[in-house]
Amino acid sequence: MRVTTTLLGAEETIEVSEEQIFAFEPGIGGFESLRRFALVREQDTPVEWLVSLDDPSISFALLEPFLFQEDYAFELADRDVEELGLHEPGDAMVRSLLTLNEDPTQITANLLAPLVFSRRTHMARQIILAESNYLLRTRVLQAGDVQDLTEATEEPLRASA
Repeated sequence: MRVTTTLLGAEETIEVSEEQIFAFEPGIGGFESLRRFALVREQDTPVEWLVSLDDPSISFALLEPFLFQEDYAFELADRDVEELGLHEPGDAMVRSLLTLNEDPTQITANLLAPLVFSRRTHMARQIILAESNYLLRTRVLQAGDVQDLTEATEEPLRASA
């Protein structure tokens, strides 16, 4: 499937496979009417883009939270597990929404409301961790960490199994 998007402000047409497409039920907070998204890997970085197929001018930068918060953990409610069709831990992918900034040390991730994707069913949802101590804006990098994260991309992350 070809999708015209405005990633990073420049209009471009990208090719996405069915494996990259996920349906959000319910929609992402503030964007509830947008349900179908493609998960697109940015070349040479651990950043991924969640591009709306309903409105390709809307996209979100994502990052796997375990890259910068090794002890990040939460439990999914049984209802979420069932509705996402998660049968085993490897079925799930967890990503955090990023707030980007020209200064890499000012980039933050939303650990309070992660996105959980099912590799098995291609369903996804935003999970609100109401009873947690995680923050809406957690710094991804400290001043000395920029090089460390760049080195971590030597083995690319996979957007889907």
